[in-house]
Amino acid sequence: MKGGAPLRQAGPARFAPWRGVRAPALGRGLASGDAGAPARRAPRAPAVAVGALLWGLGIGLASAQPAVHAPGAPAGTHTVQPGETLWDISRQHLGRPLLWPEVQQRNRVGEPRLLQIGRVLQLGDAERQAVVMAATGDVRLADGPSAGTLLVPGMRLPEGSRVRTGADSFVTLRLPDGSRATLPSQSVLRLVHYFDAQGRPAVLVDLESGDVESRVPPRPRPAPGGAWRVRTRMATVGVRGTHFRVSLPQPDRTAVSVLESAVAVNTAAQRGQQVAAAQGLLVGDGSQAAQVQPLLPAPEWVEPGRAQNQPEVLLAWHGVPGAGSYRAQVAGDAEFVQIVAEQRLPAQGDAGQALFGGLAPGTYFARVAALTPEGVEGLVAVTGFSRAQAVLEGRAQLLAASGEIEFDWRPLPGATYRLEVADDEAFRQMRVQAAGLTSERVRVQALPPGQYWWRVQAEVVDQGQRAQLLSPPRPLSVEGVR
Repeated sequence: MKGGAPLRQAGPARFAPWRGVRAPALGRGLASGDAGAPARRAPRAPAVAVGALLWGLGIGLASAQPAVHAPGAPAGTHTVQPGETLWDISRQHLGRPLLWPEVQQRNRVGEPRLLQIGRVLQLGDAERQAVVMAATGDVRLADGPSAGTLLVPGMRLPEGSRVRTGADSFVTLRLPDGSRATLPSQSVLRLVHYFDAQGRPAVLVDLESGDVESRVPPRPRPAPGGAWRVRTRMATVGVRGTHFRVSLPQPDRTAVSVLESAVAVNTAAQRGQQVAAAQGLLVGDGSQAAQVQPLLPAPEWVEPGRAQNQPEVLLAWHGVPGAGSYRAQVAGDAEFVQIVAEQRLPAQGDAGQALFGGLAPGTYFARVAALTPEGVEGLVAVTGFSRAQAVLEGRAQLLAASGEIEFDWRPLPGATYRLEVADDEAFRQMRVQAAGLTSERVRVQALPPGQYWWRVQAEVVDQGQRAQLLSPPRPLSVEGVR
């Protein structure tokens, strides 16, 4: 019998493990925002340009390695390296590995897994365009003949494209030089150009509203002046680093945060102002305008390994002194290419927390950073967590032949279980506690007649992350023998 149907039992209780049957692995997914109305264009801020001048610094990012060209070869080519396949090359240059047949056909490659080392492959015009690596929610082209087009992974964007993200929407672009630009919610970015007049990589993007996070790969030698620039209307920032952020917290302010290496800031009032790693700069009318300041430290997580299987994911951290607000993000990958959710929260007291709903089962990564009251974003704290299936289904039934009650529930691969039976729904007065079970079935004999409640807890370790899932309390009625 199921649920609260009466079960006729008598006598003392005992346990008999039952051989379980494993189910296939749970599927994984990523929640994405729903498409919404296009965001209204925000007022433009004074101009700031951020240029990356890299001097052979390493990144160690497999998804954003620089293109490999033969000496003297033009852009749009790739020189085959040991161990590479067309799958790898397509992922590196076109943003999607499944586009490898296009490279194969263009170069008349027979076996895509056996490439001649040193061969120069022609990539065509695709290598001269940006590629959408990941997009979540309402991400669209903002103007031009294709205005309103929803961006999807693998889409190519020519020079001059203007990209807008709506509420709860995110996009990561791979530019032709191998760099990455990630836009969070409510941001507008124009891709002005990717090359200079001589055909050399020279990225220029205009940040019109919101934020942009950039990762720029190393170059073999010093790049020409202004080879990688993020521009607003307030200043020019030359970057010798690989990871930095530019944001417009207000129309009259531009905030720069450097996470790796260093930048040089040029404004109308001052040129060449150096900002090192773990430092920030605010250009505008705020009290800290044009003053280099240390970035706020990364927040410290509260219970980073806690189970995240309730309807909403709870992220909690200790407060950071001097913080005016926090930004918390959730992504499906450790490099935050595929961001799926974000919240910006005011700082309140000695702790902070964010609730995220709608996350499907799977493995996720979360990061949080504190922002100054003026809007300069600090260092980030990162953690990972897993979500199991949303509901752990179960049932209880009487086995008439043996006089036992059999409990069983939907199995989870690799899980251990704990069965609890109590006199009350709050489980304060326990009747049965059976922990360390590896089977999804267990038998209990001879509970006294009465009304009980039962539940089961599952614990799973997935990719080093511990996840717990607790079934809802279920009623159990046991009648005496008539």
